[in-house]
Amino acid sequence: MIESCSKKRMVIAIACLIGLSILVLIVENELTPNDTRPHTHTTAHPNVTQQEMCWMREDVEELEDCQPCTEFEIKSATPAVCASARYRQKVKCMKTGEVFRKCDRVVWLEERHFWTFEAVMATIGFVAGLATMARQKILDHRVVQRIQRQVAAGV
Repeated sequence: MIESCSKKRMVIAIACLIGLSILVLIVENELTPNDTRPHTHTTAHPNVTQQEMCWMREDVEELEDCQPCTEFEIKSATPAVCASARYRQKVKCMKTGEVFRKCDRVVWLEERHFWTFEAVMATIGFVAGLATMARQKILDHRVVQRIQRQVAAGV
Protein backbone atom coordinates (compact mmCIF):
# COMPACT_ATOMS: atom_id res chain seq x y z
CA MET A 1 0.00 0.00 0.00
CA ILE A 2 1.89 3.04 1.24
CA GLU A 3 5.25 1.31 0.86
CA SER A 4 4.66 1.06 -2.88
CA CYS A 5 4.23 4.85 -3.27
CA SER A 6 7.12 6.78 -4.73
CA LYS A 7 8.69 9.75 -2.97
CA LYS A 8 7.09 12.12 -5.48
CA ARG A 9 3.60 10.73 -4.84
CA MET A 10 4.08 10.97 -1.08
CA VAL A 11 5.14 14.62 -1.32
CA ILE A 12 2.15 15.40 -3.55
CA ALA A 13 -0.22 13.63 -1.14
CA ILE A 14 1.19 15.51 1.86
CA ALA A 15 0.95 18.82 0.00
CA CYS A 16 -2.70 18.05 -0.88
CA LEU A 17 -3.49 17.23 2.75
CA ILE A 18 -1.86 20.45 3.96
CA GLY A 19 -3.76 22.46 1.33
CA LEU A 20 -7.03 20.78 2.32
CA SER A 21 -6.36 21.53 5.99
CA ILE A 22 -5.73 25.20 5.23
CA LEU A 23 -8.90 25.35 3.12
CA VAL A 24 -10.94 23.83 5.97
CA LEU A 25 -9.52 26.37 8.43
CA ILE A 26 -10.38 29.26 6.12
CA VAL A 27 -13.94 28.02 5.52
CA GLU A 28 -14.46 27.35 9.24
CA ASN A 29 -13.21 30.82 10.11
CA GLU A 30 -15.67 32.38 7.66
CA LEU A 31 -18.66 30.32 8.80
CA THR A 32 -18.32 30.59 12.57
CA PRO A 33 -19.94 33.54 14.33
CA ASN A 34 -17.66 36.12 15.92
CA ASP A 35 -19.85 36.54 18.99
CA THR A 36 -20.02 33.44 21.18
CA ARG A 37 -22.42 34.80 23.76
CA PRO A 38 -25.46 32.55 24.26
CA HIS A 39 -27.94 35.29 23.19
CA THR A 40 -26.56 37.05 20.15
CA HIS A 41 -29.83 37.35 18.22
CA THR A 42 -31.22 40.78 18.99
CA THR A 43 -33.58 41.29 16.08
CA ALA A 44 -37.22 40.96 17.02
CA HIS A 45 -39.51 38.50 15.34
CA PRO A 46 -42.97 39.85 14.37
CA ASN A 47 -44.61 37.69 17.08
CA VAL A 48 -42.24 38.88 19.83
CA THR A 49 -43.49 41.87 21.77
CA GLN A 50 -41.39 44.64 23.29
CA GLN A 51 -42.26 43.23 26.69
CA GLU A 52 -40.63 39.95 25.71
CA MET A 53 -37.52 41.88 24.63
CA CYS A 54 -37.08 43.26 28.17
CA TRP A 55 -33.82 41.34 28.59
CA MET A 56 -32.16 43.90 26.31
CA ARG A 57 -33.13 46.87 28.52
CA GLU A 58 -33.36 45.48 32.05
CA ASP A 59 -31.26 43.47 34.43
CA VAL A 60 -32.04 39.79 34.07
CA GLU A 61 -31.69 36.63 36.10
CA GLU A 62 -31.27 33.40 34.17
CA LEU A 63 -33.83 30.87 35.37
CA GLU A 64 -32.96 28.07 32.93
CA ASP A 65 -30.04 27.14 30.74
CA CYS A 66 -30.42 27.37 26.99
CA GLN A 67 -32.69 24.55 25.78
CA PRO A 68 -33.73 23.40 22.31
CA CYS A 69 -37.31 24.23 21.31
CA THR A 70 -39.52 21.18 20.84
CA GLU A 71 -41.31 20.52 17.56
CA PHE A 72 -44.61 21.47 19.22
CA GLU A 73 -43.17 24.79 20.47
CA ILE A 74 -41.82 25.60 17.00
CA LYS A 75 -45.10 24.80 15.22
CA SER A 76 -47.31 26.55 17.78
CA ALA A 77 -44.88 29.48 18.28
CA THR A 78 -45.34 29.20 22.03
CA PRO A 79 -43.15 30.77 23.37
CA ALA A 80 -42.87 33.28 20.53
CA VAL A 81 -39.06 33.03 20.27
CA CYS A 82 -39.38 29.41 19.13
CA ALA A 83 -41.00 30.62 15.90
CA SER A 84 -37.70 32.19 14.80
CA ALA A 85 -35.07 30.34 16.82
CA ARG A 86 -34.06 26.78 17.54
CA TYR A 87 -33.12 27.43 21.16
CA ARG A 88 -34.74 29.32 24.02
CA GLN A 89 -33.74 30.41 27.50
CA LYS A 90 -36.06 31.38 30.33
CA VAL A 91 -35.02 34.61 32.07
CA LYS A 92 -36.58 36.87 34.65
CA CYS A 93 -36.51 40.58 33.86
CA MET A 94 -36.43 42.61 37.06
CA LYS A 95 -39.41 44.82 36.05
CA THR A 96 -41.29 42.81 33.45
CA GLY A 97 -41.12 39.30 34.87
CA GLU A 98 -40.39 35.93 33.32
CA VAL A 99 -39.87 35.77 29.53
CA PHE A 100 -38.06 33.61 26.98
CA ARG A 101 -35.19 34.86 24.85
CA LYS A 102 -33.32 33.37 21.93
CA CYS A 103 -29.98 31.75 22.49
CA ASP A 104 -27.40 30.31 20.11
CA ARG A 105 -25.99 27.29 21.83
CA VAL A 106 -26.96 24.60 24.29
CA VAL A 107 -23.96 23.74 26.44
CA TRP A 108 -24.99 20.18 27.28
CA LEU A 109 -25.84 19.49 23.64
CA GLU A 110 -22.45 20.79 22.48
CA GLU A 111 -20.72 18.68 25.13
CA ARG A 112 -22.63 15.60 23.97
CA HIS A 113 -21.66 16.29 20.36
CA PHE A 114 -18.02 16.77 21.42
CA TRP A 115 -17.88 13.48 23.34
CA THR A 116 -19.65 11.66 20.50
CA PHE A 117 -17.04 13.03 18.10
CA GLU A 118 -14.24 11.98 20.48
CA ALA A 119 -15.68 8.46 20.78
CA VAL A 120 -15.97 8.11 16.99
CA MET A 121 -12.41 9.37 16.50
CA ALA A 122 -11.09 7.00 19.20
CA THR A 123 -12.87 4.09 17.54
CA ILE A 124 -11.51 5.02 14.12
CA GLY A 125 -8.02 5.40 15.62
CA PHE A 126 -8.28 2.01 17.31
CA VAL A 127 -9.45 0.29 14.10
CA ALA A 128 -6.71 2.04 12.11
CA GLY A 129 -4.15 0.88 14.68
CA LEU A 130 -5.38 -2.70 14.39
CA ALA A 131 -5.24 -2.50 10.60
CA THR A 132 -1.70 -1.13 10.78
CA MET A 133 -0.61 -3.91 13.12
CA ALA A 134 -2.22 -6.56 10.88
CA ARG A 135 -0.57 -5.09 7.79
CA GLN A 136 2.80 -4.98 9.56
CA LYS A 137 2.38 -8.61 10.58
CA ILE A 138 1.66 -9.59 6.95
CA LEU A 139 4.71 -7.67 5.70
CA ASP A 140 6.95 -9.19 8.39
CA HIS A 141 5.69 -12.66 7.43
CA ARG A 142 6.49 -11.99 3.75
CA VAL A 143 10.02 -10.86 4.66
CA VAL A 144 10.57 -13.99 6.74
CA GLN A 145 9.29 -16.18 3.87
CA ARG A 146 11.56 -14.43 1.38
CA ILE A 147 14.58 -14.90 3.66
CA GLN A 148 13.68 -18.57 4.14
CA ARG A 149 13.44 -19.06 0.36
CA GLN A 150 16.80 -17.36 -0.15
CA VAL A 151 18.43 -19.49 2.56
CA ALA A 152 16.87 -22.68 1.15
CA ALA A 153 17.99 -21.81 -2.40
CA GLY A 154 21.51 -20.97 -1.29
CA VAL A 155 22.11 -24.07 0.79
